[in-house]
Amino acid sequence: MLPFITVFDKFKMPLYGPVFLIGLIIAIAIAIKIAPKYDVSREDMLFTSILAAVGMFVGAKILFFITKLPDIIDNFDKLVNQISTDINYVVNYAFGGLVFYGGLIGAILAAFWYCKRYDVNFLGVIDIYAPLIPLVHAFGRVGCFLAGCCYGVEYHGFLAVEFPYNEMVPELNEVPRFPVQLVEAGLNLILFIVLFTITKKKKLKPGRALGIYLIYYTIIRYILEMLRGDVIRGGIGIFSTSQIISIILLPIGIILVRGKWIKNVSQND
Repeated sequence: MLPFITVFDKFKMPLYGPVFLIGLIIAIAIAIKIAPKYDVSREDMLFTSILAAVGMFVGAKILFFITKLPDIIDNFDKLVNQISTDINYVVNYAFGGLVFYGGLIGAILAAFWYCKRYDVNFLGVIDIYAPLIPLVHAFGRVGCFLAGCCYGVEYHGFLAVEFPYNEMVPELNEVPRFPVQLVEAGLNLILFIVLFTITKKKKLKPGRALGIYLIYYTIIRYILEMLRGDVIRGGIGIFSTSQIISIILLPIGIILVRGKWIKNVSQND
């Protein structure tokens, strides 16, 4: 566990950010390289990716704030005071606290806007992104493990991990945990390898790669949510926020794989 790095000898930055950024840069480089295969220029792919990255961050942050809204309202004065007096708290709040599904939705919406605005093949862009999303996510989950966030339930079996003392997350201290972050990172990496291999050998029908991704990921995310030990994720009843979104996105993935939505879009065009 290595939650922070010191920048300019003045403030601490969560290590999650740099680790995630490495994955993002690798993914964008791959996307730019293969873009012509999907009738997308490399220049458009670059600008779409930059805008999608911004949309991803904004979307992930917005969904985080939504899940934390009750706590923010209850502790508003304390929060304002900490932000105004502690630069480390500002950095932690700005770069920490991101919800994946919010980032996924934000990135897709941003890419859609760019493609619509500049007449770029949106389905081609989505097919490029589909195998790369789990690659970026795998790096992100490694960052989560280093930061000590998104941790697993208390667990005393094989591969249990015990994080060192962390004053920001006291419930982690001296409690063995299931390494859910690393499990999810591994599953995402497997999905990247499988999807990238399939799409490299054979060009799937438009939208199908994204559909495969959504089916696979929503199922594993729903299951892994049961192994999460952090309670700040929000939810309704017995379902966490991510489980609810998984239930919504799963049928969308099935529709994309079956091709009915793509067929309807083509007919409307």
